[in-house]
Amino acid sequence: MLIPLFKKIIEFFDSFPEIGPRQAIRLFFWLVKQDKKIKEQFLENLKILFENVNFCQNCFFPTVEKLCSICSSPKRRDDIIAVVARETDVLSLETTKIFKGKYFILGGLILPFEDKSLIKNRLNILEERLKKYKINEVIIALPYTREAQPTLKYLEILIKKYSNIKFSFLSKGIPLGGEIEFIDPETLKEAFKKRE
Repeated sequence: MLIPLFKKIIEFFDSFPEIGPRQAIRLFFWLVKQDKKIKEQFLENLKILFENVNFCQNCFFPTVEKLCSICSSPKRRDDIIAVVARETDVLSLETTKIFKGKYFILGGLILPFEDKSLIKNRLNILEERLKKYKINEVIIALPYTREAQPTLKYLEILIKKYSNIKFSFLSKGIPLGGEIEFIDPETLKEAFKKRE
């Protein structure tokens, strides 16, 4: 029923993170149903994206300049870095409007069965930054999951080499508005350990 070209485009959408086969089909049919003007605008935006977007040379957030808006801002502190796994983590942390430092995006986690070359390359760049610039604190803002543990350990060992740099983790515990009965045992355990 679907011609090979359609299948190829659906497979492409299906390869996106957290997009399953059904969503890929929905995206395909939504795009096909758009009028000519929207399709042309979509293609033009994609062309601009592919031709002009780079990664910030400091934090690796996508940008059209050498530095992203956070790294180029004189209002942000240069001496504090939050290390995150992904670009979406930066967006989430920025919604809080609390963090005034800069970020460093690893590009993922050190996972056993995945290619680690990108992350290891970025970890080397992070280490060079720690050597070269006056960094006072590194905040490790990675997920508290079993999968993230090897990356957390690696970062901890890396940063401990520099006695002049303080490092910290985001606090663990019960979320604001969280009901005790629905909190998992690991989170409750951490909440007791880190109680104020």
